[in-house]
Amino acid sequence: MSYARLPGPGKKREKGLNHERWVVSYADLLTLLLATFVVLYASSTRNKNKEGELTEAFIKAFHGTPPAVVVAQPSGSRGVLQHQVSPVPKPVEAPSSAASKIPNDMARQLADEMATLQELQMKLSAVFQPMIDKHQVTVANAPLTLTIQLDASVLFSSGEATLKPEAVALLNRVAAGFVKLPDGFRIVVRGYTDNQPISTAQFPSNWSLSAERAVTVVQLFVKNGVNGNQLAAEGFGEFAPIADNVTDAGRAQNRRVVVVVHAPDPAQK
Repeated sequence: MSYARLPGPGKKREKGLNHERWVVSYADLLTLLLATFVVLYASSTRNKNKEGELTEAFIKAFHGTPPAVVVAQPSGSRGVLQHQVSPVPKPVEAPSSAASKIPNDMARQLADEMATLQELQMKLSAVFQPMIDKHQVTVANAPLTLTIQLDASVLFSSGEATLKPEAVALLNRVAAGFVKLPDGFRIVVRGYTDNQPISTAQFPSNWSLSAERAVTVVQLFVKNGVNGNQLAAEGFGEFAPIADNVTDAGRAQNRRVVVVVHAPDPAQK
């Protein structure tokens, strides 16, 4: 009778070779192939919702909210107005893939609106040129948005919301350009102050002063025939500074009136 030899103390029983390990690699290969075909199918299927989102993103890229503006350094106590803290805007470039998916009628409307704002910018730049040279006014055009920055001292005396006679004549010429804007364009007038407190019978705070100045400009535009449905007035007081209020020059920059012209959004039509 023969007996099987058992392993000695401290020795492990030898395991048999696994001849089915190839199944694991084969299963991995099948999983990778399946994932590849799923990705190819998904990429070849048109998704209308995604195209709509891409079109909407393209339009929003043209509507800077709020628009950036170019700011020149003022000399002395003169301040140049700015609607945002960022001094130099980067040009907005629409992706070519997005442009190819914009409907033709919407693309034509976008082009017409941009051309309208560019023409308006040229006219207003000629009107404001003497003050632009003195760093008191800035006119900037972003896609579908035109921003006009005016030093408050150009329009009002200190602590007042009554337009100077020369300011009335100046804004009358601006209003003449606004009257010709097509329906759907919006004009927002924004008033800003520095952080020096004011407390008078007429203006108990900087809020009221900035808002009243914006309303005064809007009322002048209405008097010149600009459609009231296109106009809005906003007052920010001292709470949106673009410069340090510690210095006279900084406070001069913060005292400003900004007029923003927005082209209509084609996606909402």
